[in-house]
Amino acid sequence: MSTGPSSGAAPQPRVPRARTARPGRRAETYAHRGSSGSAPENTTAAFLLAIAEGADHVETDVQLSADGELVIIHDVTLVRTTDARRVFPDRAPWRVHDFTLAELRMLDAGGWYDGRFGGERIPTLDEVLDLLDGQVGLNLELKSPDANPGLVAALAARLRTRREWVGANRLVVGSFDRPALRDLHARLPDVAVSLISYEVPTGDELADLAGWVCSVNPDVRRLHPEDADRVTGAGLALVPWTVDAPRWWRWALDLGVTGMITNYPAALAGLLDGRDPVPGGAGVVIEDVAYDSPGQPVLLRNVSERPVDVGGWYLRNQASERIPVGHGGVVAPGGRLRVPTGPGAVWNKAYGDSAGLHRADGTLVDLYAYVVGGGVGPAPGSAGPTRAGQPTDLL
Repeated sequence: MSTGPSSGAAPQPRVPRARTARPGRRAETYAHRGSSGSAPENTTAAFLLAIAEGADHVETDVQLSADGELVIIHDVTLVRTTDARRVFPDRAPWRVHDFTLAELRMLDAGGWYDGRFGGERIPTLDEVLDLLDGQVGLNLELKSPDANPGLVAALAARLRTRREWVGANRLVVGSFDRPALRDLHARLPDVAVSLISYEVPTGDELADLAGWVCSVNPDVRRLHPEDADRVTGAGLALVPWTVDAPRWWRWALDLGVTGMITNYPAALAGLLDGRDPVPGGAGVVIEDVAYDSPGQPVLLRNVSERPVDVGGWYLRNQASERIPVGHGGVVAPGGRLRVPTGPGAVWNKAYGDSAGLHRADGTLVDLYAYVVGGGVGPAPGSAGPTRAGQPTDLL
């Protein structure tokens, strides 16, 4: 099968729209691996929560098991999001592609995130299609095709049997791997495809992409205003990843994005619908993240006029790692608290990171994001219990 574009006139690119897109929204919400700020990524629990929270689309990842089943998981190994090392201690390095579906079904894909989600399993693509059907759109990433030989052919074959998902702007398949994306387009030219990237392609590249790709998904931390203009000027949808704080959402909206991929779809949906994106604010905000400082890099501040007990509270970074705030303690009005992350731990310092602050019961209290190095975007800052709903002059 040729990996080049299909013969004849290429189908016109289309901006993907979920059937349940909310009227009046300036952009659409894409729940990153489901509602992964509040549930374990790429699990049924995360997908159901994304639907309940008003996401327009679910973004997720597909790989191949050893026996050729299409399974939903992000990392090419099982170490971070399952108990594979405990269940299969002699199977290092625990690559997804080395395990059969029956073996993958033996793993707990939720307990790493929170004990309340223990017993969640790695779902199959068919299970996710059945779960989402008629409720939200699906943005499906071809994850690491080089590590999953036969992935494109297997996905194309499966989608031919699920025609209800094809050609109705309900499904978009994306990848960082352009040859794999071309291959899928050649096999199924009526399936919308998107290019995932770190930086926006050049003008000449965009002109080529406009003939067969419907959207571009760049890293929001490397998205310059002139890049956004080039994408939209080429007639392509612009859906950056992973956008996790109100300042960033407002900044991206000002750039004219079509949608945003986020770990917190409920908060983004709230902002887009004119509501407070973080209604659970309790007076304590994230003031700063010292990204290159081991030990105690996160600084919280009580901006209220009353003491706040933060016992049992925790933070999550963009990779959904849980960082406890502490087992107890009260932050006085105007007071600050430094949060340890463990010996040698640092936050992502390549281009930036984001942080969600949660109460012990999981309620979201604040959102914060920052960039470093060559990154772009708004100035760092939190949503804040009294600042979350304010207009873009905060930027």
